[in-house]
Amino acid sequence: MSFADTLKGLIFKKPATAAGRDKRDPRQTDEPLEGGRRQGEAENPYLAARRTWNDHVGGVVSSRQTWQVIGILSLLVALAGVGGVIHIGSQSKFIPYVVEVDKLGQTVAAGPVQAASKADARVIHATVAEFITDARTVTPDVALQRRSVFRVYAKLSPNDPATPKMNEWLNGTPDASPFRRAEKEMVNVEIKTAIPQTPDTWQVEWEETARDRQGTPKGKPAIWRALVTVYVAEVTPQTTDEQLRNNPLSVYVRDYSWSRVQ
Repeated sequence: MSFADTLKGLIFKKPATAAGRDKRDPRQTDEPLEGGRRQGEAENPYLAARRTWNDHVGGVVSSRQTWQVIGILSLLVALAGVGGVIHIGSQSKFIPYVVEVDKLGQTVAAGPVQAASKADARVIHATVAEFITDARTVTPDVALQRRSVFRVYAKLSPNDPATPKMNEWLNGTPDASPFRRAEKEMVNVEIKTAIPQTPDTWQVEWEETARDRQGTPKGKPAIWRALVTVYVAEVTPQTTDEQLRNNPLSVYVRDYSWSRVQ
């Protein structure tokens, strides 16, 4: 018996009673006799021809269904194999390797680059303080002001609520733009404290001093306080070189809120 016949027998297994024939009746068996007749059937050429034709057509249909099932299974296996190859090919196989040399050009140490550890509290402290300073500072130096704005947005992700808040703060009205404010005043920011409230949220307190373009204070220094929620994002193959240069530790601000204390 061939493999196709075995598979066909497993998939299209016939019941004990089919087409009105009883297997227990010795006159109605599946063993054909000469002329295409079944045991117990009269020698009728028309019935024999019909039986032979039905057996032929049934065999063709059953064989076609069997090969259709085999074809579908083969297609699924091929698709799974192609998907696996694509997944393996999309993974980076490059391993950075660092070679340290001395002043004479001789190799001192060599080895693969190890994964960077999670940023500690001091790094988060500095990042949060820099974020507040860059977001609140107003300076007449256009290049310095632009650099501060770029550093602010380097710590923001488009999918986080902090981004639309910062857009509203910097561009909500024409007078809110630090470039427009710099035409009339300057604002200096001095960080007083940055204390972690939770593993992800920091409380920052700072002092703002507003001066006119001649450097004269416009009033008493104001005390502000903010809650800043941060997180450390993993570097992925989609991370661009520019993002790594602007935010090498991938510390992002998820949300923030600030208010004047006095």
